[in-house]
Amino acid sequence: MRLAFLVPLGFAAGAIACRLLLLHAPAMFAVDRAQPLVVVTYWGSFGFTMWLALFAAIAIASVGYIAALLSLSPRLATVPAAARGHSPFDKLRMTKLMMTSSATMTTSGLACGAALFFPVVFSSDVYAYAGYGLMALHGLNPYAHAAVTLRSPLMDAVLWQWGNPPPVCVYGPAFVWFAQAIVAIFAGFGPAAPLWALRVGACGALVLCAPLAFAAFPERTRAAAAAGIALNPIAIWAAAEGHNDVYLVAIVLAGFALIARGRPLTGAAVVALSALVKAPGLLAAAAAPLMFAASRSRSRVLAGSLVGFAAAALIAWPALLQLSRNAGHGSYFPQFSLQYALNAAFGASMAIALTVALVAALAIGGCVLLWKENRSGVALLVLALWIAIPNPYPWYALWILPAALLAWETPATWAIVALTLSSVLRYLPDATTDVSRAISAVVATAPLAAAACVFIWCTRRSHSIARALRVARPDHS
Repeated sequence: MRLAFLVPLGFAAGAIACRLLLLHAPAMFAVDRAQPLVVVTYWGSFGFTMWLALFAAIAIASVGYIAALLSLSPRLATVPAAARGHSPFDKLRMTKLMMTSSATMTTSGLACGAALFFPVVFSSDVYAYAGYGLMALHGLNPYAHAAVTLRSPLMDAVLWQWGNPPPVCVYGPAFVWFAQAIVAIFAGFGPAAPLWALRVGACGALVLCAPLAFAAFPERTRAAAAAGIALNPIAIWAAAEGHNDVYLVAIVLAGFALIARGRPLTGAAVVALSALVKAPGLLAAAAAPLMFAASRSRSRVLAGSLVGFAAAALIAWPALLQLSRNAGHGSYFPQFSLQYALNAAFGASMAIALTVALVAALAIGGCVLLWKENRSGVALLVLALWIAIPNPYPWYALWILPAALLAWETPATWAIVALTLSSVLRYLPDATTDVSRAISAVVATAPLAAAACVFIWCTRRSHSIARALRVARPDHS
């Protein structure tokens, strides 16, 4: 963990550089800069310089992040069985693990603070969250597709970012209630206050993910799980932008921590209820019974998942009905994904067919590997999920980070890490207005290519090490 200080240092350096560059912003962006929170959208060449500041911050932070993960490679397997349990050695090891968890929380908090020091963000999502909270506070339905007549400095800023009518809310009722409470408490301090509150709250949730992961994962991987999630530079930036995916991950980790601590019924229900924040919580809830299929508590995990599903469906039913009525207003259009790149080469119909075939092949391959108890299958399942997303934004990396730690000490971990870190490229076209075919192809394929290359390299390296060990210790049986 010695180089982990590079994570907050990278964001601090990027924030300072961004602030210095912003002093020379063209006058044409004066309206953008006058908003409560400055969002870099379609800023042309100057948007590229803003993105470079973020890219540099992510790059520096990634060095510390990867070094921290390498330093936390678990060594419990090398400890003799007789030495485990309640021995002094065991107590010393647990003390060191707890110190590592505290260091992870501290480093994550400092990095989030440095990321909040950036004078700009690259996503307007936090405006939408505040808008939905404000609408709910005034009795308006955020799930309805209708023009907003409500006017206030905050709503004016929201509509300036998103237009009128704003996008229909696709988040769960629990998150809308949370956003409503934030707006009710902070809106009186000015339009920027609710936006900052949502961003600081997301950063707090990410820091909290460290002890939650520490409690949810097995002892052998808990320190790496805490650092792998809470120190990931993309996760830190997503939290600083206020993305609600952080809350989803925190709730899911809390549920799995309860299961690991002997509360399978309650824990599985909590995991399922995470869908009331965002729909991908359903994936975690569906995975919970499978992950504990060999456990004696599997029946209670399944029962808890079913109870949580039922409660979530009952609570979210009015919102689901409204969203179904809005189906005619929506459209399916992939952007900067593999399907988007294939569209240009083969046409829409063939691109969809190829994407579906690839997703199916990767999912089947991942399941086969997991059936053979090869945890590298997790990487294939993650790649299948990422390819299936029509517009994979960087903050979606939070969905797959826990999977990387489930496959700890396999090539899958580093492939997923490479995928998350390289997803920073997705900000580039929105920041610069450059949607040329070359940029689109790079943004769509580079993260997947990075993940594939790292996976292949790590697999070959692990095989080389295994062969070297067999040569050094030949079997004389």
